[in-house]
Amino acid sequence: MPKVRTQINCPNCRMPIAAEIEQVYDVGLDPSAKSRLLSGQFNIANCPNCGYHGNLSTPLVYHDHSKELLLTFVPPELNLPQNEREKVIGGLINQVVDALPQEQRKGYLFSPQQTLTLQGLVERILQEDGITKEMIEAQQKRMDLIQRLASAADLEAFEKIAKEEDENIDQEFYTLLSRLVESTLAQGDQNAARQLTEIQQNLLPVTTFGREMQAHTKEIEAAVEELQKLGEGLTREKLLELILNAPNEIRLNAYVSLARPGFDYEFFTLLSGKIEKEAGEEKQRLEKLREQLLEMTKQIDEQIQARLVMASENLNLLIGSKDIRTATIQNLAVIDDYFIQALNIEVHKAREEGDKDREEKLMQVVAVLNEASQAAAGPDSRLLQELIDADEEGRKKIYEERGEEINAEFVEALTGLLVQLEAGKDQEMTDKVRAVYREAVRHSMKNSMKA
Repeated sequence: MPKVRTQINCPNCRMPIAAEIEQVYDVGLDPSAKSRLLSGQFNIANCPNCGYHGNLSTPLVYHDHSKELLLTFVPPELNLPQNEREKVIGGLINQVVDALPQEQRKGYLFSPQQTLTLQGLVERILQEDGITKEMIEAQQKRMDLIQRLASAADLEAFEKIAKEEDENIDQEFYTLLSRLVESTLAQGDQNAARQLTEIQQNLLPVTTFGREMQAHTKEIEAAVEELQKLGEGLTREKLLELILNAPNEIRLNAYVSLARPGFDYEFFTLLSGKIEKEAGEEKQRLEKLREQLLEMTKQIDEQIQARLVMASENLNLLIGSKDIRTATIQNLAVIDDYFIQALNIEVHKAREEGDKDREEKLMQVVAVLNEASQAAAGPDSRLLQELIDADEEGRKKIYEERGEEINAEFVEALTGLLVQLEAGKDQEMTDKVRAVYREAVRHSMKNSMKA
């Protein structure tokens, strides 16, 4: 639902200020509405007079048609009389109902669930996602720990806290830290993002899980380096040699993830042929290795398929929106390679079936991504052309000399360009850009892990 720009009194100094108010969060129309609400990044007032920065108190309605969930919240501090509360909430619910096709209007819309606090609203949304109150409390403890680390007087005090809390600084903790970094960057708060990144980096050498992450990263980097050295000379025979000499399971996983297309029928035929020539313990080792590889490729394929299904669902939500352009712009941050593949598949399918209406809606998404690509391209367009024109050795040299420019913004620009090309007929150029895109993603991810 659109935001409304209005004038309010600052909650702190009472001076009139302009603010954007959003009261209806309908995830069917705007998939990003849920994360915006859960993260607290909504209805924020910034007062130029007193410097106040915080959320505004306003009635809210949350709607998720897929879960038949309709929640309402009226801040108690507004002190609205019962009839006024019903009037305000009724008007917001009417917006939800009016946006739904007639066949999707069900009984739950007439029995909204009232929440007494904003935290209660958040917990009810999370509960529908299978997130319990205990899980929420555990997340709050992680947030408290991050605050303690951020407030440490010096590095010695920081390390003392880290060692005391070592068992709690796990995968979930680092994931939360990474999300907070992304969130603060999205808000333009560079200082907070820098502080959180420093916490993340300082924890790596002094925590058990941090050291494991460092070791894991080194193995991935080593796998990337080995595959890059082989370049276009990477054959299934050489890939098999890398696999047989992999020093540990992490490296093995990295090879499979990075070179998944190479693990095909021909590869496993080579491996089986080698197994037949061996005997005893070595034969058993290779047979176990084959089972591992088959399971790894199966898991990767299942993950890819799940990501494609999710991307298709997100795409359907976008083209089902009343304003496809606005919905796409609001969700540019979640568009990735899987989304591009899903979009490409759906565009070709719509053309083959002669579904002009669906094709037109899909091309609206393509147009927005193309515009985003052009807006983000700037001077990077020259870098992209250099990468496209260069051979593999040339690209390696460009990555060495201009690696800092191959960042998230550059990858985002490539995303939009790739969508545009895959919706067209220039297969040769599409293949070239896709190759550059994949290398750029790997390079960007590698830099992120080093950061």
